[in-house]
Amino acid sequence: MENNHKQSAQRETAIMAVCDIDEIVQSLKDEIHLEDSLFKVAMYVLTHQELIDSLSMDTLDMAFEYLYDNPTVIKCWMADTKETAFNSSLDARMNIGNHQFYDNVQSCYYMRRSLTKVMADAPEFSRPLSKEAYEDFLYKLDPFDINWKGVPVPNARRDIMKQIFAQHSTTLYIKRYFFRKDTYMETVNELDLLNCENKVLMDISDKDIETYLKRNSGNMSALSFADLIIGTWDLNLGNNQNTYYFHEDNTLEQILHLKVELQFQLEEQQKEVFVLSPMTTYMEGRWELRDDTLITDFDASTAAITSFEVDLSNFPQASMEDVKDSIEIKKNMMKQFFLEEMRHMTLKKEYLISFDKSTNTMAWRFKEATPAGNNKEKSVLLYRKNE
Repeated sequence: MENNHKQSAQRETAIMAVCDIDEIVQSLKDEIHLEDSLFKVAMYVLTHQELIDSLSMDTLDMAFEYLYDNPTVIKCWMADTKETAFNSSLDARMNIGNHQFYDNVQSCYYMRRSLTKVMADAPEFSRPLSKEAYEDFLYKLDPFDINWKGVPVPNARRDIMKQIFAQHSTTLYIKRYFFRKDTYMETVNELDLLNCENKVLMDISDKDIETYLKRNSGNMSALSFADLIIGTWDLNLGNNQNTYYFHEDNTLEQILHLKVELQFQLEEQQKEVFVLSPMTTYMEGRWELRDDTLITDFDASTAAITSFEVDLSNFPQASMEDVKDSIEIKKNMMKQFFLEEMRHMTLKKEYLISFDKSTNTMAWRFKEATPAGNNKEKSVLLYRKNE
């Protein structure tokens, strides 16, 4: 029994490593796809700089994403959590049962670390717009050119893009696209070959991997999902709070509480004022389950804004009388704008769901489109609300 337990632990560790390397490979393939998509856009803008004033903001935003060294972007494939777990396992280090497999896994992780270092140190990977340079651009802008989110307004963004594309470093970075792609591809091909060999060495099949992923997803039996999902669930995202009501007859209601900021420009005082606007929206729809996939489909015709307020507590009292009418007009305009936005949203979505053991926490995993046109996986947690 002890020997069987040991062999089971060894195999579990081996499958964990194989799955992790597969995820690294897939993430790098996504990285290559993103590089390809954004390069094409950036190259187009580079060769058509005279059109920057007329190009769509989506195009310019994609080019900006390609050139900006955004410190908030986290590459999940760089995380070494599974590598640490593999190397800290006595079964893996000493008794995995196959030295070639162990060496292969170490080689895979070494390649991942090597690629990470190249991306950090090689000038070919150095984006032309650093966070410091971008902040300098923002500091030079007129305050009216930056919206309440701290993002330049469209005309200001166009001017910034003209300056960025006029830099020699931008042209050089775009020209070095082939070096970056070749570096990615070399790592992907080597990882693919080694991990295929890993699976042969340890006799790991696709079914073994599928079983491992399901077992470690924390998922409960899909047969009970329909019962577990019925009820009221809260989803908190920053200032926004979603409440979902899942009913037994497969009808669905959603109430969303959120806060938006409205921007008022006081021309006489030459200043701008931001005010918070709490609002509540309501929508009806239907839900269904297909195995462990939740499908929600809302009816746009039921969209309603049930409350929309403007918090004027920070508004200059001296200007209140002068702008009182315009505030009410803008309030009604924004309310109508948000309602129209709701009625043109994509309202049918799919989520891969799972529950914790208490069944009071539900996880939704879904894919979200990026500006480059590929899909990025995201996840959120919902909490059961006791009636």
